[in-house]
Amino acid sequence: MRHAIQFGRRSLSLTVPDDRVVGVLGPKPVKELKAVDAAVRKALRAPVESVPLRDLLKGKKTALIATVDHTRPSPRRLLMPILEECERESVSASIIIATGRHRKMTQRELIGHLGRDILGRHRVLQHDPFDESRMVTKGRTKRGTAIRVNKSVFEHDVVIGVGIIEPSYLCGWSGGRKILMPGLAHCESIDNNHFHLTDPDAQIGRLGGNPVSDDAGEFASKLPLHFIVYAVAGPNDEFVRIVAGNPVKAHEAACDRSRAIYRVRKKSADIVISTAGGAPYDCDFVQGKKAVIPAAEAVTKNGVIIICAACPDGLGAEPTFVEWLTGKTPAEVCRDVRDRKLFSLGAHGANILAQPIVQKNARVILVTSPAVARLLRETYVITATKFSEAWRAANLIAGKQASVLFIDKARRLIVG
Repeated sequence: MRHAIQFGRRSLSLTVPDDRVVGVLGPKPVKELKAVDAAVRKALRAPVESVPLRDLLKGKKTALIATVDHTRPSPRRLLMPILEECERESVSASIIIATGRHRKMTQRELIGHLGRDILGRHRVLQHDPFDESRMVTKGRTKRGTAIRVNKSVFEHDVVIGVGIIEPSYLCGWSGGRKILMPGLAHCESIDNNHFHLTDPDAQIGRLGGNPVSDDAGEFASKLPLHFIVYAVAGPNDEFVRIVAGNPVKAHEAACDRSRAIYRVRKKSADIVISTAGGAPYDCDFVQGKKAVIPAAEAVTKNGVIIICAACPDGLGAEPTFVEWLTGKTPAEVCRDVRDRKLFSLGAHGANILAQPIVQKNARVILVTSPAVARLLRETYVITATKFSEAWRAANLIAGKQASVLFIDKARRLIVG
């Protein structure tokens, strides 16, 4: 069996005897929306549990459209009909990139993401979670998260969330409340919310009862978010369905459709080869490491996980990430990440990679760029710059007759 593995903007290939391959896990095929503009306009006219967007805009002067950054598919096709409605109602629309803790986008990335026409006609802001001057505080959630948010949401008459719905290991699903937390939140608020990732109920594909999602939902409920417009993303980032309307109810409807695409039945193997889905989902190791989550579920005891992530932008992580990878054992990482005083997103990233090592005595091999391989040289993650090197190492560890499972688009899969 010859299998192609997505790696940045190209693919790697591997031939494995058929009797060793237990299968390929990946999302279900979908029917792509052909007329996206028409679907968006229809959703704006007949939203879920909300008045039409045109009615919401009547009599208003300004609108803030919060949308996703370059680590997600371009929202351009969703934005255009919304901006047209704003112009029709004489509402001045600004766009803010809800970066969360991600870096700001470059001008070149903004052009590719939004288009020159949008950039030329509308004010485009980028959230900075460390800019104290742009933050306001509106109390705390029940879990103690300070509701500190970019004050732009209070400087406009209408706030609209726009983006992509996909399963998320952070909040169960992307979208909705996530455009505010972590999208427009203060860095310390994000850290406090994300600490709940250490709770076993924080699972991909789970909304209610997921403490990260519940906390983000409470955070968002205290802030202006009047309307959402989201596309359910298919396996190749094609738009499958458009939902608009009430930030909670429309979001739930979109998640139901997404669940049908990405829930897969669990399989197990001695060697699991996993990819986040290529560019932009392996732009850095913060994104690419998400491929380990379903792989950790599938790998057998004493097995091997191979993650393929090009990481052209490097690690994309806080210093704590490498500090924990180099300075602690996997067991120490899994222990210390549960200490709120020690927790950070970097620590969390180290924990994701440590868990299969601690829980299953598995080895984790990363196929990546030479630069990232050098940065991770003294860590508990084995690195390789060629897929053939990783494959040989996996066979030495697990045996030449070890079973093999491929996982495609791993960052979105719900394994159960």
